Amino acid sequence: MNASNEPLYVVDGVPVNSGNAGQMSDYTYATNNVMNTLNPSDIESISVLKDAAASSLYGSRAANGVILITTKRGKEGKPAVNFKASVGFTPSWATRNYEPAGTQEQVNMLYMVFHDYNTSQGANMSDANSDALRRLNDKFNKHGYAFSTTGTGLFENVSITDYDNSGRAGTYFDWEDAYFRTAVYQTYDVSVSGATPLTNYYTSLSYTQDEGRLKMNSFDRISGRVNLSQKVGIIAEFATNVNFAKTHTSGYNDTRSTGSNYYYQTRNMSWGLYWPTNYKTGEEWTERYGSYSYNGLYYDNEWDNTSTSTKLSAMETLTLHLFRGLDVKSILSYDNTLVKDHIYYSKNHFNGTAYNGRVHEIRTIYEKIVSSTTASYTVNLKESRLGLLAGFEAERNTTDFTRATGQNLPSKVYTVATAGTLDANAYKWGDSMVSLLSKVDYDYDERYFLSGSYRRDGSSRLSPATRWGNFWSVAGAWNLSRESFLQGNPVISDLKLRVSYGANGTLPSSYYGYMNLATYTSAYGGQPGGIISSLADEKLSWETNYTTNIGLDFGLLNHRLRGSIEYFNRDSKDLLQSLPISSVTGFSSILKNIGSINNKGIEIELSGDIMRRKEFLWTASVNATHIRSKVTKLYGGEDIIWYDPTGGDSRAQYIYKEGESTLAFYGYEWAGVDQTNGKGVYYVNSPDDPMAGDFIFNGRGATYDYGDANYVIISNGIPKLYGGFNTQLSYKGIDLGIGFIYKIGGNLYDGAYKDVADDGYYWERIRAKSYYKNMWSEQNPKGTQPKLDGNDPEDAMQYSSRMLHNASFLRLKNLSIGYTLPGRLTEKAMIKRTRVYFNASNLLTFSRYKEADPEVNEYSTRGWETPIGKTFVFGIELDF
Repeated sequence: MNASNEPLYVVDGVPVNSGNAGQMSDYTYATNNVMNTLNPSDIESISVLKDAAASSLYGSRAANGVILITTKRGKEGKPAVNFKASVGFTPSWATRNYEPAGTQEQVNMLYMVFHDYNTSQGANMSDANSDALRRLNDKFNKHGYAFSTTGTGLFENVSITDYDNSGRAGTYFDWEDAYFRTAVYQTYDVSVSGATPLTNYYTSLSYTQDEGRLKMNSFDRISGRVNLSQKVGIIAEFATNVNFAKTHTSGYNDTRSTGSNYYYQTRNMSWGLYWPTNYKTGEEWTERYGSYSYNGLYYDNEWDNTSTSTKLSAMETLTLHLFRGLDVKSILSYDNTLVKDHIYYSKNHFNGTAYNGRVHEIRTIYEKIVSSTTASYTVNLKESRLGLLAGFEAERNTTDFTRATGQNLPSKVYTVATAGTLDANAYKWGDSMVSLLSKVDYDYDERYFLSGSYRRDGSSRLSPATRWGNFWSVAGAWNLSRESFLQGNPVISDLKLRVSYGANGTLPSSYYGYMNLATYTSAYGGQPGGIISSLADEKLSWETNYTTNIGLDFGLLNHRLRGSIEYFNRDSKDLLQSLPISSVTGFSSILKNIGSINNKGIEIELSGDIMRRKEFLWTASVNATHIRSKVTKLYGGEDIIWYDPTGGDSRAQYIYKEGESTLAFYGYEWAGVDQTNGKGVYYVNSPDDPMAGDFIFNGRGATYDYGDANYVIISNGIPKLYGGFNTQLSYKGIDLGIGFIYKIGGNLYDGAYKDVADDGYYWERIRAKSYYKNMWSEQNPKGTQPKLDGNDPEDAMQYSSRMLHNASFLRLKNLSIGYTLPGRLTEKAMIKRTRVYFNASNLLTFSRYKEADPEVNEYSTRGWETPIGKTFVFGIELDF
């Protein structure tokens, strides 16, 4: 489906820009989330709105949930000065990650591939051995290694010796150590805050530097904030919130690129036999290796890229208390983010050679202006309260893009101004929205609650005929603990039943999806020329979501045990979908409102005080979510095959099919290994005859050739249950916190394991230790991985259940230990409070999936993303 699933971020009551910023991802796979400009130490609280009633006031933008972020304010009393400093390090990954077999085992496996190729073509053992050794020597003599065997069989242990007196025998280069490091993290925060009955202020300044484990990657941020409010008389109150931040990011992220993903290279391409220098001359190795990887130690000095984001956000609020119960609030917010992207390749870099050096300078400016005026009236009657709210909002978003490119660069000078060939581009886009909103709240005796809301949004992303959407909600709650039959109950201290139902919408991700667009990129004879670039549907409209929530909140034993149970059901209709059309139009698809999805499930939260004493407190909490997500309607009932968009590598294949999961993996059903010959087996899954196939395997029709099998739904990526649990203890200044996350059920698709567990497709790639251990051979006839084959089989590259794994896991996500010093020890230094602490992240992981990290993305896939690490942080907090 085509609409965005990004939640709405609201900071201090105003929607802000979020998501990836800048254009670097067009040139190298990198991300630059604009929310990184927000300093975590400035945050007072974060809450998530998911039900229709709670998020109704945000209208169409709230369809994917609302994340409310409230920044800190001062507290009445003396001015408070707070200083925080922390230093951390990440020495290793959180889990094992496709650990490669040793160099000896890699050489033996490549020998087997070459040997098998020859014998399968009719060669005898001696000739197969000679040709296999010739191929090994052809590939690796240049790196100073020679190869021989004592016998001529398939399973020989190949001897690795010096070639040309290189001196490299018995030593292999460690690419993992060359590319990765123990990353160091440090952050420093200082804030000053305070309040009087008329004035409230909070100011902060922060600096963060975060190295990535990849030596090329780094991130730093400096940010400052001022929150100030001032009462003027008894009627007016002014508030100003200003935030400034500048971030600098360098390096690259994750992709299946053979040239730039060092995590991928160290697991699948960088042999220990490859060296960064020529054994004869000692000079840097500049040729492409046989596996298609490059010597990053050389090429990292021949290019660079940076993304610098400068963000300024300012919000001015005027609140008028006109008379008792009536308030008018007006907010004007301006959010500006400037992203400067720079990427340079020298003439020596493989991406710059064809251009004799190349440099891009890119500027992207994001502007968001939000104006909101609301009037609220609250009246308190004898036993009830009535609240009314009405308002008007307007929002405008613009993005201004400029790119300048220079090619044919002079040595050592890489600016666009000094380039021999210049190219440039510039354009802008944006959208706007206006909204009318209203809400009514009523409660009687704090027992019975009713509310209703209505919002009308109009967006420039839709045609004048369809751009207005009406969104609403109704809700009710019954506080049973206020009823006489529960008054004084020794067990039940709080009990509330709540119900809500409402509708909100989602806009197309395309700004101009309802328009036929022309692209002027077809100049002819020196004159500008344009072509139609997209077909449009003038009836394109909102996706609409109808959400039901039924919840029960409770507190037991004088609130010692607290919790909630909630059922939710969401029907998403008129989903935006690319509809295939006849190619005679010149296009393959058109965007339409066709399709429906249903999501329903249960969320449970429990927390409680296990032990409460004068100086000792032990608490614990747990949460769990069960969700079912199904496709209920598609255009003409026709299935849609789609691919995981993560990394742009199409690592997993899915199908939208009426009645099936929205995360249904689609591929061949792998039956395992035929232990009589080591070949991989696929179930045919004929729709007409379950026994159809070349032979019967485990009572079903099967084949060795995946081309004779049929695609079927092979699994579901949605877990049965997921959540977390944690516990906190405090005693005489000592505090301890432990937090776990978990997932139960569902499968993950490992789109990276196909590279390190192939059975012959890549002739000069390295394989995982687990594949070497589990591959079928005459010595290991019960192997669970197919035998190596020298005939270039592509089985491992197919979408099949061979790459599916149990996604269940349990992870110790956070561990924190702190100690607050007694005040008498520091009061002479004018220090009110001193706390030292230690935090650790991702310490332990338990899962049946052992190849890599089981904590995967929203599509339940694993690819060549740089994994997360084990992080250890030491810090100190001082309050003056």
